Amino acid sequence: MAMTAEKTQDRVDYEAFWQGYWNDTTIYGPACRHRRRNVIKMLGSIPHHRVLDLGCGDGSLIAECRQALTGTFEGSDISESALEIARKNVPGVRFYQLDLMQGSPDTHYDAIVLSEVLEHIEDDEFVLRAIAPSTRHVVISVPGGPADKVDKRYGHFRNYPGRDLPDKLERCGYETVHFYRWGFPLYDLQQRAAYAEGDWGSKTMSAGQYSTTRKLVAKLVYLAYFLNVSFAGSQVFAIGKSRTFREPEP
Repeated sequence: MAMTAEKTQDRVDYEAFWQGYWNDTTIYGPACRHRRRNVIKMLGSIPHHRVLDLGCGDGSLIAECRQALTGTFEGSDISESALEIARKNVPGVRFYQLDLMQGSPDTHYDAIVLSEVLEHIEDDEFVLRAIAPSTRHVVISVPGGPADKVDKRYGHFRNYPGRDLPDKLERCGYETVHFYRWGFPLYDLQQRAAYAEGDWGSKTMSAGQYSTTRKLVAKLVYLAYFLNVSFAGSQVFAIGKSRTFREPEP
């Protein structure tokens, strides 16, 4: 879970989330691993000489990007606790604190990644417009479940059902280069369990450190998730090409 905006649903304390709560989930969680796999695949299809993971959390995505792709990768997040973890997990990478409602990236990028970020920002279109001059492309993942199933417990303001995400991209100055859904049927079933009344699935597979048994279960679920299709499901991915990108001066 990557965080950027200060104003979030129910004032979720993201510093508390990152103080030992989410790190194992982002590393071993099957859904998190598949999101990274899809994001890296999208990045590989566009120029990626310089990439910013905006809302980088613990740096897990950047660590895998550096193994799979050639380029310079940087990370930013609103949570200093997350950034401290990221600096330990991925030494030698530039990480910096940034609240998107207060500022924008301080340089130009070939791509800015927003993975599980926009749903945490009340005015997501403001952010998309604000970063458009700083990047050639945005690479995005967001939850795509029903509009009435928003997970407010984790600071989500919305889901992105239907073509909500590409429509927003078009309104905010981007051409939608690629858009698809993923997760049917197995991830969708897990989502129903995780966000059911009582939060059993979320507490079982998300909170705290992963034991050896939990890591094994997570790995088996990760392998099973390869059976999910790439044209349907409650996880949304997109690439947008900025129409307002300003070429950096030589």
